Amino acid sequence: MCAGPSLDIEIGSFGVWRAAVLALTGLVCAAMAAWWLAHPVPVPTLISAMAALGVVAALAAALTCWRLPSLALGRRGGLWHLQRGDLPSEPGELIVALDLGGWMLLRFVPDTAGGGARWIPLQRRGLEPQWHALRCAVYAPRSTAPAVPEAGHD
Repeated sequence: MCAGPSLDIEIGSFGVWRAAVLALTGLVCAAMAAWWLAHPVPVPTLISAMAALGVVAALAAALTCWRLPSLALGRRGGLWHLQRGDLPSEPGELIVALDLGGWMLLRFVPDTAGGGARWIPLQRRGLEPQWHALRCAVYAPRSTAPAVPEAGHD
């Protein structure tokens, strides 16, 4: 069984992701403002508090999604590995959640029981030389066993 293509890339460019987070946050804040303005004056305190809470929640979520550490993603022997900063590399499964051609949203699920799933936004910009190889590796089937050389081959 073929183990699929090997790949090692550094991910550090998130411009498209950040633009989408900024646009979505702006839409949520505009919707909260429109909802608040749609109420007759004086606006009830509960409505004002809920609108303010919605804006604060949207801004907090945007800050959380905005800050993304650089990552190292690799596929060796048919298995995916993700390394965040100085932490050790962890093996896992990589799932394509959204593919828009020049932008992808991937979900990395660690094989270890203690690790949670991690969302990885990828864009072609910054990865141009490796983009085609990355797309091939992402869609290649996952190996269930380590690659073993065939008998008679060195």
